[in-house]
Amino acid sequence: MVLFLLYFIVEFKLCYNAVTLEVIIVVIYLNGNVMINKDIFIDNKITLFSNSINSPITTHIAFCFDDNYAMPAGIAISSIIQNNQDKNLIFHLFTNKVSSEKIDRFNELNKENVTIICYIISDDFIVNPDTLVLHVSASTCLRFIVPQILSLVTDRVLYLDCDVLCVNNLNDLINVDLTDKFAAVVPDVKKTQEKQCAACDIPYGDYFNAGMIYINNEMWVKHDLTEKSFNMINSGKIYKFADQDVLNILMQGKTVFLPTLFNNLIALSVLGNEDEKVANNAVIIHYVTGNKPWYKLYLTPNYQYYLSSSPWANDKLLLANENAPSTTRRYAKLLMSKHKYFSALKYYLLYLKHKFNKK
Repeated sequence: MVLFLLYFIVEFKLCYNAVTLEVIIVVIYLNGNVMINKDIFIDNKITLFSNSINSPITTHIAFCFDDNYAMPAGIAISSIIQNNQDKNLIFHLFTNKVSSEKIDRFNELNKENVTIICYIISDDFIVNPDTLVLHVSASTCLRFIVPQILSLVTDRVLYLDCDVLCVNNLNDLINVDLTDKFAAVVPDVKKTQEKQCAACDIPYGDYFNAGMIYINNEMWVKHDLTEKSFNMINSGKIYKFADQDVLNILMQGKTVFLPTLFNNLIALSVLGNEDEKVANNAVIIHYVTGNKPWYKLYLTPNYQYYLSSSPWANDKLLLANENAPSTTRRYAKLLMSKHKYFSALKYYLLYLKHKFNKK
C-alpha cells in the first residue's frame, strides 16, 4: 500500500524589480522503508506583456500545455480576444517543456486589453505515469495547481483546454453565481455518463467534461483540492480519464451545471465539418477525440476562420496526427468511395509511411 504526503511552499522572490512566484509541491511516497521525494514547482514566471482598457470587467483565463499544444492554445486565445474586446483579459499560461521560440510567438497576441503571463513548469514535474492512460499528457494535470496559484491574484479563473474555440462573448459564463460552489461546468455526453458515473460513483448525469471549468478559487483552496487531487492521481489507482475523473469525484455535489452552449463537445470526422451544427449562441466549441481541426484532414471552415485571423495563419499544418496513422487510411477510403483513385492511392501510401515510421 502506498501512503502519500503533500504540502505547499509558496515563495515570492524579488529580483531587480521582477517578481517570481515559486510554488513548490513536495510529494513524499512511503512504501515500506522506501521514501521518494519529488519537487513540483514553477521555475519562472514571465509577463510577456501587460495591457488594460477602461473596463469594469477583468477575466482571468488559464491554459496548461506542452510543446505539442502551443499552437492550438494560441488559436484558442486569439478566438477569445476576438470575441471579448469589451473586457480586460489576463491569460495565465502554464507551460510544460515548451520551447522558447513557441513561447515568443504569444507576443504576437499583444492587444490593448490583453495581458499574458507565462509560468514555466520545472522539468521535475511528475505525475504517476500508470494513471495516464488513453494518451493523456501529464500537462493536463497542471490544472490541479492553477486555482491554488491564482488565488493570490483573483477569486475566479476560467480554465480551458487548448482544443477549443471561443465563438461568442464570455459574459454569460463569467457572470454565473459560484457562491458555495467549486465551479461551473457542463455535463459530458451520454456515452461518457453511462460509463464514468458508475466508475466514479457519481449520480447519472452529474459527470462533467473538464475541458471548461469556471473555478471558484476561494472554495478550491478552502477545501484543499490541489492536495487532494495530487493525492488521488498518485495513489496508484487507475482513472480512465485521469484528472477529469479525479475532479468529478472531488467536486461532486458542489458544481453549477451549465447548458451545452458553454462547452459544445464536437467529434470531428474527415470532411464532416461537425462544428457547423452548433447553435448560433454557442460560446465554447470543444474538439474532443484525437481528430483535431489543426490537422488538414479535419480542418473545418469554422476553425480555418480563427486560424486565419491568428498569428499562426501561415504555419504549415500536418496532414494528420502522425501518432494515429489510421486517420490517413480513413481519408483514403473516403476518396476511393468518391472514385478519386489517384488521390486515394496517394493517401494510402502516406498511411503506410506513417505506420512504418511509428514502428
